[in-house]
Amino acid sequence: MNYLAHLLLAENHAASRVGNLLGDFVPGRPESLRGSFPEAVLHGIVRHRAIDRFTDSHRITLALKPCIAPGRRRFAGVITDIIHDHFLTRHWADHCEVPLATFTDTCNAALREHDAILPAELRDTLEERIADDWLGRYGTDEGLDHVFRRVARRRPGFAPVHGAIDDLTGNRAAFEKAFHEFFPELRQWVRALGPEADAVL
Repeated sequence: MNYLAHLLLAENHAASRVGNLLGDFVPGRPESLRGSFPEAVLHGIVRHRAIDRFTDSHRITLALKPCIAPGRRRFAGVITDIIHDHFLTRHWADHCEVPLATFTDTCNAALREHDAILPAELRDTLEERIADDWLGRYGTDEGLDHVFRRVARRRPGFAPVHGAIDDLTGNRAAFEKAFHEFFPELRQWVRALGPEADAVL
């Protein structure tokens, strides 16, 4: 669910950005998706899922679980991912030379370019999402609360995520410290993986 981080960690071309985003929208093993997506997009999906595994099992991510209210703790990974995007947005200039608005415009253009292969859930709502600044609004508490509410509406079982802004406001220092420790480690790990084309499908 941390769309912005996945897009930043993608390779610098449209197909990679689309694939790195679609990991949250496309079910199934990559080999079963052949024929539905270009190879470069599939490689991005593989990279997305590798990043998710690294993040979910990382000691810093696991240490944040007590910061999530007990009623939402089974969504700790999702909530933590989204909060990482909050601090990535707030500290964007430390991680990317391209201004955030320019970067998100480039990502939205990549999605529009690949409209024909987007899952219906994303394709049918893309223009609404873009108008809502879906990739750029994480940086304020109000914007983050909006993101949590949107996630809570995706499926009935996600309803507890609705109030997750309280987890941030009650533990802001811990989450921010964790982001500053974790994100450089994640970027270094992604660089060590090498080109996405080396990924095994």
